[in-house]
Amino acid sequence: MTPALGVTLLLVLAVVLSIARLVASHARAPREVRPAVWRSCVLAGLTVVSAVLLHRVLLPPAAPATQDTLVVLTAQWSDLPIPTSPRIVALPEAGEVPAGVTRAPDLATALRREPGTVALVVVGAGLELRDREAVGERALDFVAADLPSGIVELDAPRGVGPGARFVVRGRLAGFGEASVTLFDPANRPLDSVQVDEAGRFGLSGTARGAGATRFTVAIDDVEASPSTRVTVPVVVEDAPPPRVLLLAGALNPDVRALRRWAEDAGLPLRWRAPSGHGTSVGDAPALDARNLAEQDLVLLDARGFDGLGAHARTALRDAVRAGLGLLVHAPEPPSAALRGWLQASGLPVSVGPSRVWRPDPGPDDVARLRAWSGPGSDDVPFDPLLAGEAPPTLGYLPLRGGLPVDATGPADMMRWQAYGHGRIGVATIAESWQLPLAGRADLHAALWSGWAATLARADDSSASAAPETARVGDRAMVCGAGEGARVIAPDGAGFRLVADPTAAGCAGLWPRVAGWHRLVEGEMARPFLVRARDEAPGLHAASLQAATGALVRSSSGGAAPVRAHGSPLSWFAIWLVVTAALWWLHRSRHGRRRRPAT
Repeated sequence: MTPALGVTLLLVLAVVLSIARLVASHARAPREVRPAVWRSCVLAGLTVVSAVLLHRVLLPPAAPATQDTLVVLTAQWSDLPIPTSPRIVALPEAGEVPAGVTRAPDLATALRREPGTVALVVVGAGLELRDREAVGERALDFVAADLPSGIVELDAPRGVGPGARFVVRGRLAGFGEASVTLFDPANRPLDSVQVDEAGRFGLSGTARGAGATRFTVAIDDVEASPSTRVTVPVVVEDAPPPRVLLLAGALNPDVRALRRWAEDAGLPLRWRAPSGHGTSVGDAPALDARNLAEQDLVLLDARGFDGLGAHARTALRDAVRAGLGLLVHAPEPPSAALRGWLQASGLPVSVGPSRVWRPDPGPDDVARLRAWSGPGSDDVPFDPLLAGEAPPTLGYLPLRGGLPVDATGPADMMRWQAYGHGRIGVATIAESWQLPLAGRADLHAALWSGWAATLARADDSSASAAPETARVGDRAMVCGAGEGARVIAPDGAGFRLVADPTAAGCAGLWPRVAGWHRLVEGEMARPFLVRARDEAPGLHAASLQAATGALVRSSSGGAAPVRAHGSPLSWFAIWLVVTAALWWLHRSRHGRRRRPAT
């Protein structure tokens, strides 16, 4: 029951009881002294009117508010034109403001003070997270400040496995021609590129052992500052490696290279290839539902598919629908049977004339190449002579259909599509075995590891997501966490997550210290980085600007009319007059009969 409904019911009950008492008193009085009927009726009427007026005093009716615009000053407003308005408020981030500007601790408070506001003009850096919900359905215009010079966007990689290649993408503001460099946790340069005309860039690196690490992106040839040198959190997940089943149509160099790739990457591999005269080599199990459920990824070349029977093909499709990943390697145009099976499985593809592609060899500096590609293995150590040497040129058939993968290689070299709970992909690269033969096993691994990570069976343990970005003092969201999930701060302090009733399945947290935090759920712990309040100011400014820009809408965009509560003073004055009249009539002798003398 709402408070308003409770007040209404109490007043109705009081009126009913008062009138019932009045009627009973009138009926029980002896005829010779019974009050006049008009007196009892007037008393009952005044009682009802007094109760109605008291209801208006306690709960003033809403009246349409006067439409008006409120100008809101935020950080970095001083160099921007301020719209002419008699109503200007400044939020705490605005700093020094002109005389006559009203200060408010947050936007919600400012709107309560100005109930007639139906439109907002935000001037400056933008609204902080605490103020965005208060906008509601109001119209909003945004006079945005220029972004600070430096790194304003940075997309940290997620779901990186040990030894996997990853890409860090971002954007600069305030720089024309510039180059940026990615440094590893030991401050060794990994990759360096020129930004494009829009200031965007992509830097690649290689993950090493499992754990939480900090890479760094820096603008070259400028003084280091929080805006020009920004930390990139990279969490290398220590997840169980995917179980791989390799099915080949014949023994060939690709089979040998893929087996070595799986061994170096620590992937549990079972394989099979025909060896002639009706025999085969390898330890792959039969293709049935039970055996395929124990695999996470199947690598199947086109000739191997053509050798499968109808029962095996059906079992393979059913397994993909249940969550299995499948990568078909088709360096030659696929057969009609394979194309039809792929189309029936949700991935219609066609190929074009063969093209050539040369992988990016990486840095031509020996130290950078060692950090970029890794130290190698015991039997194949890093070769410094590879620095500056071009890798082999490879051929592939350009694909049409499906989705491109965000990994090494041209976008039309590999295409994929979700099917049920699993994924199916097709790759057309030819003779990729030449890469490890030329000493570039790292480039071969980057190709196949990227494709495998896209298609392999999803790990159910990654249901809950740690915040992608978090900053001291700002609210961060954790979604998908179960009951009892906790966050452990770098100083050892721990606290349980509190579910946000407005966001299903998500909980909010307000970090107090910077550094690596851990989201602990059962026996699993997922690290995430909380930035200091003054760290990476360009990233914070860009996020404010983007979030505020998303709230922009015109006054004709369906903003609901705002209604304000009227003043209760006028209702109180009327109620006082009516109640005084009721009290006077009740005390007076008007309408009463005199008791006869005895």
